[in-house]
Amino acid sequence: MATELKIALLGYGLAGRHFHRPLIEATTGLEITAILTADAERREQAAADLPAAEIVDSAAAIWARAGDFDLVVVAGANLTHLPFTIAALEHGLPAVVDKPLAATAADANAIRAAAQAAGKHVFPFQNRRWDSEFLTILDAKESIGRIHRFESHFDRFRTVPKGGWRELADPSVSGGVLLDFGAHLVDQAIQLLGPVVRVSAITRSVRISGAADDDMLILLTHLDDAVSYLTGSMLAAFTEPRFNVLGTGGGMLLREYDTQETALRSGSTPADAGWGVEPPNSVALIRVALDEVTTLDSELPYATGRWGTFYTGVYETLTNSAPPPVLLDDAIANLRVLDAARTSATTGQTISLDPPAAHG
Repeated sequence: MATELKIALLGYGLAGRHFHRPLIEATTGLEITAILTADAERREQAAADLPAAEIVDSAAAIWARAGDFDLVVVAGANLTHLPFTIAALEHGLPAVVDKPLAATAADANAIRAAAQAAGKHVFPFQNRRWDSEFLTILDAKESIGRIHRFESHFDRFRTVPKGGWRELADPSVSGGVLLDFGAHLVDQAIQLLGPVVRVSAITRSVRISGAADDDMLILLTHLDDAVSYLTGSMLAAFTEPRFNVLGTGGGMLLREYDTQETALRSGSTPADAGWGVEPPNSVALIRVALDEVTTLDSELPYATGRWGTFYTGVYETLTNSAPPPVLLDDAIANLRVLDAARTSATTGQTISLDPPAAHG
């Protein structure tokens, strides 16, 4: 019989309710037994979704009974990530932390120091490593030669801001698309092309002057001189393509976005049949050179998305000492790149990283 790990879920907004809860519920051996939220509407939602879980309105109530839990999931607003994660570690609990792990690499290093002192794991939630379209690129990358340019777009078209902390300019709340979309885009770029040595970036607030950035462009130079061109916007009338990947022997064009987020929001989970299977029109267009004048075009259906891999990996790490699904140092490397992007956007300079920002 599988060991049951009891989880305290800290936060029940978008991330807590629609991402972490269903992924946890679909994972054998994991059970949410407490939820932290002070918002009245979210407390009602939590009670309806998880009637057996205790709902508390302060982190102190969780720390007071830390011995009742095996894992904390930090899924609240970005400004809670650092204090809640360190508090969990100080109370002897490993933690899953929604992206971004922290606001800066310095804060992330403080988390690493606390994790080392406590002898506990911290699992950064980089779920988009298991997006269907990104997995398709990983599967087919050898067919196009050495990748020399990776164009990745993560765009939305929302002309009217929704409001809330994500759109506040106050740096203490860590809003804006640089940390939101950038946390995923940079992670995928390093996973695909390796260490980053130089960073240039532009960030803007297009919809409301003086609000958090809602449009960004990051240009990464990798150790082998390949480049990643990453965009994230809340004001993109045309959100395709998702990826354009250029290699020395060909290229891949992927227009459609992974649908696992939409599936979670609609009530599906990785436990359902057909999870992660994309519609028939979700294909990678692949063009390769056969000789100096002849090319061959083909279509490759998207790979099956596997967001459930993350929490399965967390469980295996905590119960069987398996390698973590995402290394803490990987998220710190991502934040070094995002720190450099912020500096570049402010100064107009290209920022060099020494040592390069690399994943383990």
